[in-house]
Amino acid sequence: MLGPRHRVSALLLTVGLAGCSSAPPTKPAAGGAQPHRVILISLDGASTLTLHELYRQGVLHEGGFERFFRDGEVADELIPVDPTLTSTNHISLATGFWPASTGIVGNQFHPSGSAFEKKVSGFDAPIETETLWEAARRQGLRTAVLAWPGADAKEVRRTADWGLVYDTAAERESQILFYSPADWHPPPPGSDHETVASYSALLAARDALNDEAGEVAEVFELIAVDRRDDGQINYDSVVVTAQPSGAERRTTAPLHVGEWAHLTWSRPGGRVSSWLKLLAFTPDLSRCQLFIGGRFHTIAYPDDFAGALMDRGLDWPGSPSSVSLAASWQGKPGIDSATWTEQAERMAAFLGGALRIATSRGDWDLLMGYIPVIDDAGHRLLLVDSRQPGFSPERRDDLERARNRVWQAVDGELRQLLAGLDLTTTTVVVVSDHGMTPVHTAVDPNAPLAELGLLAKDDKAMVGGSAPGPTAYAIGEGGAAHIYLDAGPEGSGKVKAAARILADLTKRYADWRVGGEAPIEKIFSRREAARIGLDHPNSGDLILFAREGFVFRNLPGGQPSAPAPVYGAHGHLSIHPDIQGIYMAIGAGIRPGLGGTVHATEIASRVAAWLGIAPPGHLTEASGEPP
Repeated sequence: MLGPRHRVSALLLTVGLAGCSSAPPTKPAAGGAQPHRVILISLDGASTLTLHELYRQGVLHEGGFERFFRDGEVADELIPVDPTLTSTNHISLATGFWPASTGIVGNQFHPSGSAFEKKVSGFDAPIETETLWEAARRQGLRTAVLAWPGADAKEVRRTADWGLVYDTAAERESQILFYSPADWHPPPPGSDHETVASYSALLAARDALNDEAGEVAEVFELIAVDRRDDGQINYDSVVVTAQPSGAERRTTAPLHVGEWAHLTWSRPGGRVSSWLKLLAFTPDLSRCQLFIGGRFHTIAYPDDFAGALMDRGLDWPGSPSSVSLAASWQGKPGIDSATWTEQAERMAAFLGGALRIATSRGDWDLLMGYIPVIDDAGHRLLLVDSRQPGFSPERRDDLERARNRVWQAVDGELRQLLAGLDLTTTTVVVVSDHGMTPVHTAVDPNAPLAELGLLAKDDKAMVGGSAPGPTAYAIGEGGAAHIYLDAGPEGSGKVKAAARILADLTKRYADWRVGGEAPIEKIFSRREAARIGLDHPNSGDLILFAREGFVFRNLPGGQPSAPAPVYGAHGHLSIHPDIQGIYMAIGAGIRPGLGGTVHATEIASRVAAWLGIAPPGHLTEASGEPP
């Protein structure tokens, strides 16, 4: 149940904002038009500039995007809401409301009325308006939601009739195991590996992984195999056995360098799985490296849908291992861009396969899906500017090829999806929450607060309210940051000082220079943020937007700036073309054509019209629930 503040703010929508959207390029079905099934898919991070350029160059040759360009409607751009962050825009896409009404003002923010030090995730926070899946169910339709942010099945408002939950919590994180010649020994007598065929004597290496308490959590055993009858001792592959604590042993077929293996274990409430890749292996056993991906659950409901995924061998693979990729660029043990890209392709294949299984069921009218791998590729691979850390023409070209492979993987999944649909009765809409811009420098918005003695921090713990004067802190992510000021109770000296402090801070941020450049593009007070639909009590007293090229981060040691830890970011103002998203539609009720502008807040009403229902509404003041 939502609190009083939530109920009141959920009823407010600025009239001027409701009229901000430009006319849509195509009017959805309305009036007496025949309602259709609707599939709404978000390709997180897909920039309209990139989509149109790759299509023009012929890079997108798998047939999915081409089908939309040929037979559907493709807009010039989709304008996200500000800030152009993932949780904020997915909730606006799914509701039709601006952040001023949904309350989701960032991927992290301070919820109004709570303790000054409290922060919440925009992916978990209460949504203060109705969503598409709620509106459809309220009006008698059947809904399925696959991994869409905000539909995490944690409570009834965030649950569809059936679906799949995006799982970020690995049972075990990915890592790399290393073996030298001293690690290999003959397997013990009676080992179940004695039956493995090898022309050289079998040798085994063993690793035990501990949990946080120091207890053995998983055991890995590798058997070196020589499968070539050449009279020499030169091993060419390994057999890997993995056994998590309390689970059965699972064994791979012989793996050669560059090959992957998929292991699964049954657990109460579902199956867990992990992917392994042999990164390096020399015939004399002088070098062996095994990448073990995170072990993940597949969280799907109800049981029959979860079972259908398992029957098709579809297990949640986890996001690509970006930490290992970054480590390799720093000269540390890690994975290369090809391995990272293979993981991204696997995630695309899993989510695409889940969508196809979902569409084959008869029990849905609205199906919402989510594929985040283009966003992952933008963050990790968008190396195009010589000012970015580690730039070289060779790495730039390598990462461009990898990004293109990820787009092509999604292209192929769209082709397969469309091929299995009856587009005379189904409307397919593909959008993105935002685009992506290259960044080279991270700045800490808390640094100016610390210089002024305002920063409400003790190490990393907030201590708001303990200082005699006003205290403040910043929550920054991507190209946006919220500055929260604790002015204390009404009538205190803190309150009297607040207006002056905010004016001083505005000037300080506007005058801030990093390497001779101004990292801040725009500063809004909360009241001024009404112009962009962001004047919710959850928003900061000041809201900062970074210039493109800069990204907000909390940096260690009080340093105001550092090289950006990612190559691509978003959150910047939606006026920038590379930050703008995509809109494509095909099928029932769609008039083919190219061009025009669509706004994120238009999507929910379009989908509702195609379904023949009223769009999502405000929450009722009496109950805090959808009407």
